[in-house]
Parts: sequence; structure tokens; C-alpha cells
Amino acid sequence: MKSFNFILLLLLLLFQFSCSNKPETSYIMEGSISPVKKDYVVLLKNSDIERKLLDVVDTLYLNKNGEFKVDSALEPHLYTLQFDSDKKIVLAIDKGQQIKIKITNADSKDFKTNISGSKDTDVLVAYETFRKKSLDSLVQSVRREVREIKKSEYPDQEKIKDLEQLEVTNYEIHLAELNDFIKKEMGTTIGIYATSIRWKGEENFDFFNALVDSYEKAHPNLNVTEKLREKINRLQQTSVGGSVPDIEIINANGELLSLSSVHSKITLIDFWASWCGPCRSESDILNKLYEKYKDEGFQIYGVSLDTKRDKWINAMEKDHRIWPNVSSLEGFKTPAAFDFTVTALPLNYLIDQNNKIIGKNLHSEELEILVDSLFK
Repeated sequence: MKSFNFILLLLLLLFQFSCSNKPETSYIMEGSISPVKKDYVVLLKNSDIERKLLDVVDTLYLNKNGEFKVDSALEPHLYTLQFDSDKKIVLAIDKGQQIKIKITNADSKDFKTNISGSKDTDVLVAYETFRKKSLDSLVQSVRREVREIKKSEYPDQEKIKDLEQLEVTNYEIHLAELNDFIKKEMGTTIGIYATSIRWKGEENFDFFNALVDSYEKAHPNLNVTEKLREKINRLQQTSVGGSVPDIEIINANGELLSLSSVHSKITLIDFWASWCGPCRSESDILNKLYEKYKDEGFQIYGVSLDTKRDKWINAMEKDHRIWPNVSSLEGFKTPAAFDFTVTALPLNYLIDQNNKIIGKNLHSEELEILVDSLFK
């Protein structure tokens, strides 16, 4: 009898232990998809938005009506629900939310979504809607005008160059509009992480730093909070006055070529790509400065964010980019792009012989004036 009671007590303790260690539900998500093409959807965690890294965290199986439901213990973060190879929705999920998702016309590229129960996702959707409208008005409209001019028999090259400079100016206005939206509408919602991919500029550092301070208080000990703080640290390191890390990437001959091996008295680190019109337009002034000061200690280290080798090589030859050039052919996944917080092109860094940043994101006459002053 004593042995029976002991076993019973042991079983009760094991039951209580298993219950107490059961993961606490963080959020509940249910939804439906129509028409049904697959019997499952995949939930991924946006583990690193700058490196474009997604981790599969769950496979959600659909019933015959295309419905799914999950009680998840995953931490608050940015997630992607992928329901086809090229169709997905992004969710900013905080704890305690009961999210309902309805996807219709799932077999069309113009599929429709209705999401409720997640304030963070609502705010992120509003941000993305605003971002696309602002980008189209300020940047893509200029690109369309350039494409139309290039279709003519005798394209006005000066007009094209002016428009490509306008694109660079307008992109900065676009970023300012996004920052204003973040400040007024987003607070410390989880979706702030999605916006950080476009954070740049010394003039905005105090705002971003204060934002992350508030975010840390609202969401302590989260992975997404650590990512934001790490972004702030990189922004500070790559601001004027900071010191740049070394870069080591292969050149067109397949040889590793480091920044430190070619670094001179004054070096311009130029991030560019063959597909970037404003980058290509800067070739003339870069050639002018290189020829003028290369014998006095001026160097250019070009880092292409191309993904196609032939396009990279052809652009270098056509633009007469004879200074050291490298590319890992990984686009924005290039490690140096992450280290130098490159979120858009063109972007450059002017550094002195001690690797200290003395100028950043300088273009046209602004770049020429500063380089001229350094060699007077």
C-alpha cells in the first residue's frame, strides 16, 4: 500500500511539473485561404531583415476548407506567412494577440488579405502603404521619366543626369517622410523593426537612438530589441568621426583585394551597382577626381552590389572605373553592405589615412569641393 501511494504521489508530481513547464501561449493565430492550392502554409521568422534571413518556425496545415489555427509560444517578432512560392504576408506580432487572417484570390498575384487582432500589424501595413505611395511619387516617377527619355532616338544626356541627381535628392526626402510617419504613427510597435532597414544619416541618429531607448523599455529582452540596438551601434560606428572596418572581397580577376591593402592618404569607399543610374552618372566626377589626385594620395575603392558578373564588368569598362573594384555578387547581402549600413545606392564614405570617416554620402559638387579642399 505504501509503495502504491508513493507511485501515485510521484505521478502527481510529474504531472504538475509537466504542466508548469508547458510553454505559455504568446498569441493565437487562425485564418483561411481560398482557393486552396496547398494543404499547408509556412510560418517564418524574419530573423535578420538586413541580411534577408528567414527561419522556418512552423508548418500550419489547412483543413479541407482552407482553415488553420495555431496557439504559439513564439516570442514577439516580425514573421512572414508564406502560402505560395511567391506569395506571402508580413506580420508584426506581439504577445497576447488573437490574430485572424483571411486571404482570398490566393491563386492570383492580386490576392486580397484581411487581418485583424494585431495592432502592430495594422500599423506596419499602414507604414508600408504610405512608404509605397511616397516612393512612387518621389523616386519611381523620376525613374519612369528617365526611361522614357532613354527610349528616344537622341536621348538628352544632360536631362538624364539632372533627373538622376533629382532621384538622389528625392530619396532623401522620401526617407524624411518615412521617419516622420514613424514618429507620429508607430510608437514602439513591433513593426519598428521592419522600418530599421532604411535607417541612415547622422542627422537622424538622435531620433533613432531615442526611439530604440523607448523600444527597449517597452520590449525588454526580446531578440528584435537586440537587433535594433545593434543597428544603432553600426549607425554610430559608420557616422562621420567613426572608424571603418576593413573590407576583403574578390576583384574582377578573382583575387581577394582588401580595403587596407590599397588605402591611401584619402580614400573614397564607393558603394555602387551597374543597375543604379545615379551611381553611373557619378562616374565622370569620380574619374575627374581620380586623375587629378591619384598621385597625391587619393584612392577609390569601389564595392559593387551587383549580382551578375557580366553586368558588373561591362559597367566598369564603359564608365572607365579603373581604380580598385570588388564585388561578391551578393547584392545587398554583401557583408560589407551590412557593416557599412548600406540601405540604398549610391552611398560613399571618405576616410583619412587612419580609417576615420571625414565625409559620408557626398555627391557631385559637394564631393568635389571637399576632396579639393583636402588636397590644397
